[in-house]
Amino acid sequence: MISDPVDQAFLARFIGPTAAPAESPPPVAGGEPRAEPLPSDPVVARLLAKCPGQWTLLAERVEAAWAGGDRLVAIAGRTRGEGRSTLVRGLAHVLRARGRCSGFRTLAAGDRIAADPLDRPALVDAGIWFPPGPVHRGRLARAASGCQAAVLVRRASEPPCPAHEAALETLGIRVLGEVETFSAADPREGVSS
Repeated sequence: MISDPVDQAFLARFIGPTAAPAESPPPVAGGEPRAEPLPSDPVVARLLAKCPGQWTLLAERVEAAWAGGDRLVAIAGRTRGEGRSTLVRGLAHVLRARGRCSGFRTLAAGDRIAADPLDRPALVDAGIWFPPGPVHRGRLARAASGCQAAVLVRRASEPPCPAHEAALETLGIRVLGEVETFSAADPREGVSS
């Protein structure tokens, strides 16, 4: 049993479509994932070591989206401090280690997404798309401008919201899945998953 709630399961569950993902692009230069040293960020390094299967599943979904023509994959959430930036850093590390999508880049929420030419795939910490209250389609469309696919992030203490996925689908944005993160206020702390 892991006592550190961060180690316990940053990626406690990765919820997504049950259909098989599109075929991944062929690996580069020899094909096997490269042995990348763990990142210098100790939180990201711990999370990568604790739940490698979840990171691999998420990386496969992003690779499949890029292979299918989706150039910009957003990591979007509900509130501040839920782990979007950490998720982007960890996922970028896993994608680079897999070596199947060379040349991708990461962007921050403040980067000019829509105006940036997407000559290569990108992963973006897209910020808060679903603040408390009703979903406002116009505000969501502006926030998601330029994105073709998204991974949603929510704290484990928050219930899933099918309306978020439905709203993105009306805008033509594919939801690759949802990552559930733990927070200090989560009553499941200390419980092994």
